[in-house]
Amino acid sequence: MKKYSLLVIVLMLFCAGQLSAQKITFVAKAPSSVVLGSPFQLSYVINTAADADELRLPDLSNFEILAGPYTTSSQQMINGHYSGSLTITYTLMARKLGTFPVGPATITVAKQRLVSNGLSLKVLPQDKNAKANSNNSGGESQGGGSSSVSLSSGDAFLKANVTKTKVYEQEAFLVTYKLYSLPDVLGVESFKLPEFKGFVMQKIDLPTDQRPQLENYRGHNYTTFVLYQVLLFPQRSGTYDIEKASGTFGFRLRNQRKVKSIFDDFFDTYQDVKRTLVAPSIRINVTPLPLAGKPATFSGAVGDFHLNAQIDKTTMKTNEPVTVRITISGTGNLKLINTLPLKYPADFEAYEPKVDNNYRPSASGVTGTKTMEYLAIPRQPGDFVISPVSFSYFDVSTHTYKTVSTPEYKIHVDKGSGSSATVVDNYAQKENIKVLNKDIRYINTGDFSVSKQPEFLIKSVGFWLLYIIPLLIAVILYFLFRKQARDNANIALVRNRKANKMALKRLKQASVYLKDQKKEPFYDEVLRACWGYLSYKLNIPVADLTKEKMQEELAAHSVDEALIGRYMELLNTCEFARYAPATSNDALDKVFAKAVAVIEALEGCIKK
Repeated sequence: MKKYSLLVIVLMLFCAGQLSAQKITFVAKAPSSVVLGSPFQLSYVINTAADADELRLPDLSNFEILAGPYTTSSQQMINGHYSGSLTITYTLMARKLGTFPVGPATITVAKQRLVSNGLSLKVLPQDKNAKANSNNSGGESQGGGSSSVSLSSGDAFLKANVTKTKVYEQEAFLVTYKLYSLPDVLGVESFKLPEFKGFVMQKIDLPTDQRPQLENYRGHNYTTFVLYQVLLFPQRSGTYDIEKASGTFGFRLRNQRKVKSIFDDFFDTYQDVKRTLVAPSIRINVTPLPLAGKPATFSGAVGDFHLNAQIDKTTMKTNEPVTVRITISGTGNLKLINTLPLKYPADFEAYEPKVDNNYRPSASGVTGTKTMEYLAIPRQPGDFVISPVSFSYFDVSTHTYKTVSTPEYKIHVDKGSGSSATVVDNYAQKENIKVLNKDIRYINTGDFSVSKQPEFLIKSVGFWLLYIIPLLIAVILYFLFRKQARDNANIALVRNRKANKMALKRLKQASVYLKDQKKEPFYDEVLRACWGYLSYKLNIPVADLTKEKMQEELAAHSVDEALIGRYMELLNTCEFARYAPATSNDALDKVFAKAVAVIEALEGCIKK
């Protein structure tokens, strides 16, 4: 008996140790929507089976407590780990319509005072045509025979809900496709979204644990299921119709028979049916952005944004890098915001900006940050100024344009010890090989014969070649390395030569995304290849490069107008396709082939 008592004590101590090691949580759970006069359950769950005391409920004056509390507990030990839970449940009924908060409850567990989360409950009116069975019954048949069932348009339907029907260009609005049903829903067999012509679409990922909700619509309490949510960005002003969406769903309907005998009611069964439902089209009015007050720096950003800029240092030496980081944060069409044209002084070698996009779509819009890093290297000492750069956007909440700017940065550059264009033309000299053991000979005590040494042929060809050939090699190397040093010092020439190599590297990465069917990274790499190629080839920083400037520079280099048109068309195709709803693999292949062909053609036209 003592042995068993000792075992129980050890087990209790072990469980107590496990309880102290884990974090105890206290969670309130209830449906978000309930029906007036219908009972529902409010539960409090603690993730331990330890004793709980002093439960204090929040104010429940808007509800009637029908029963409770009911307490259930469970505990188990798996692989030496103890786990348990304690659930306290009340059955409530709403007293009136409206949305009511349920405050946090408190409880004491293992000498800890815990506080639960709060809830918000929406009380819906009773169904005006409530029946004993909420499932729809169809036509009747003779007793003993099969019966048919039907699903009326009011029993189940598909609906597209929009947050706005009147918006500005590029102003995001949410479209939610929702299934409303009175009978039980078995599942979704298929669902087809419209093409959203005239809009850029961004799909929102729905939570994996979402549950159906009750919603009162036209006097009926429907069980609703959110199927899809998309953000739409109108591209042009005008009136647009969001086309119909359709889906096929499974429903379970009660199959009632006409009562003929006392056994007929026993054979009442359910019948599963499939129905295709269509969501009606929706008309959206898109208002153009106002012309009055539009700043020159406005490039199409619409939303609510903030700008922050930082520089890593303001004092440095030549050939040391400096970085300016600009971050645009907020909610709006972040994807379509262009890289800001930050300009370094002429004595700085500026590189292509690095852009980091960190945003996600949500029901309130695309929210996040767009960070741009501008790297440059000063080549000459002195005092320099980095001028401010402005960012303009249209604020849909105030219906006005707003402009924010970076500060002005003053930079002092001292002369550094090294140079990026220095070429070392002094090589380690080879030592003259001397046969030292021939300076002092060993005294030979034996017989020896004296013979005349042959004369050194100072006038021979071999003698002069030994001197002339190394001298010629040294002269050739001198001129070669001097040319290389000059070329390295000519930044424009170096960038011109690297343009094709850089573009091919980008296109190689794009081909990897093409094989993996990653659409957005593919188009990003093709765009970087196209913009970067001309930036290197024309020695114009990407921040200063625009489509208009591209066309002017290409025309100045005598590039054929048809080739310029192909290049511009390629850029426009990639920029639009990045945000298009869907793109076939054939389209990606064509874009890739076109990019390779256009860059190869330009390489043959632009010479420096």
